[in-house]
Amino acid sequence: MVNYQLGKTGENHLASSDDTSAGMLCPHCAKIISSPTPTCPYCAMPLDELIQMEAAPEFKHQRWRWLLHPRTIIVSVVTVAVVLGLYGFIVLQQYSNKQYIATADRFMTEGNTSAAAEYYRKAVQFGSQDPNLYEKLGWVEYQLARDADALKNFESAVSLQPDRVASLYGAGLAAYQLRDYQKSISFLEHVIEIEPRYADAYEYLGLAEYRLRKYELAYEHLNRAWIYNPQNATTAYYLARILVITGEARLAIYNFDQAEDLGFDPGAIAYARGLAWIQEGNYESARDDLQNALMAFPARADVILSLAKTFYLLDDFSAAKTQLTTMQTNIPHSLQPEYLALSGWISLRQGYTTAARDTFNLWLVLEPNNEQVLNSLGWAAHYSGDCQTADSYFESAVQSLQGEWVFSSVSLFEPEESPKAGLEIQCQDG
Repeated sequence: MVNYQLGKTGENHLASSDDTSAGMLCPHCAKIISSPTPTCPYCAMPLDELIQMEAAPEFKHQRWRWLLHPRTIIVSVVTVAVVLGLYGFIVLQQYSNKQYIATADRFMTEGNTSAAAEYYRKAVQFGSQDPNLYEKLGWVEYQLARDADALKNFESAVSLQPDRVASLYGAGLAAYQLRDYQKSISFLEHVIEIEPRYADAYEYLGLAEYRLRKYELAYEHLNRAWIYNPQNATTAYYLARILVITGEARLAIYNFDQAEDLGFDPGAIAYARGLAWIQEGNYESARDDLQNALMAFPARADVILSLAKTFYLLDDFSAAKTQLTTMQTNIPHSLQPEYLALSGWISLRQGYTTAARDTFNLWLVLEPNNEQVLNSLGWAAHYSGDCQTADSYFESAVQSLQGEWVFSSVSLFEPEESPKAGLEIQCQDG
């Protein structure tokens, strides 16, 4: 057996197997062993084996031997497999995502919107953080009239990129279609903050405000849209509608004509312009437009009622009554007061005072404190010779009246048929 022993000069000297282990350096822990022993008292390693290993200097203690342990090998193999698997999954995911998007883009080019939507949805399912992908899916859903899904995807795009104009605009349109006009306004206002000349955003911003009856703001934004795009028929039409509401009927008619020339729905224009003609007191032009509107919308109660009112204002009471007979069933609740008012005054003009009073009483049930219905009942009683009842209704109408009594071109009564005039006129008892 051969031992290596460290001498005073620091060199290794060969010792025979007969030498003792005293003063010997443990080749494993490099500590001096003071007495003969088969194992190192410090590291408990066999000295024979260690000394033999030390016999070849190039095979000194190897600290990497733990790598060869079976458990270490198993852990290493599993770790590598997991890393490679995750990497492969990510690569495959990215590849599949790109393939789905490319396929969807191709379907869009071919005009197959439904198929494109399906593949864009598959791409989104991979957890994409690409705002462009959500925007594409939003526009596809919008084209398919899936407005709630469109809004959700546009909002996802905006959450990833807050100043993305196309997504903000799309969200505004989708919210408008869902009749969430306030949300639509918030998105569209953001659009024009970023793009102050975005004509389409001004248009839908004005339309949303119109639906909320914010007519002043609506007119301002629609007018701005018209300035940036004077060929937009929708803008011209709704500008005209606002002008009618605000009493600018003559200017409204000019805008309706422009909208018609630009290709807006002629039936809708005929109806709206007919109302403007009534406001202007031009009942013949109103009749012509409303008859055209009725041809376009034969089942619309509001068109029938407006045409009947026009015939009444033209003193053609028979034609007015004929029109009303076509809508005696399924009258929308919002139109019932106007229907009853017109029907009652037609009967009154034709001399059917009892029928008029019965009709006005039905109107009174719907609007018990309306000065118009109280005044109408007063004149029905007056013309039937029931003077005491007439005065009672006239007095109630005066008490319910807030402000001055107004007569206009759309009034069913004459200027001298006010509650005050009814109280002052000599009534003939029947």
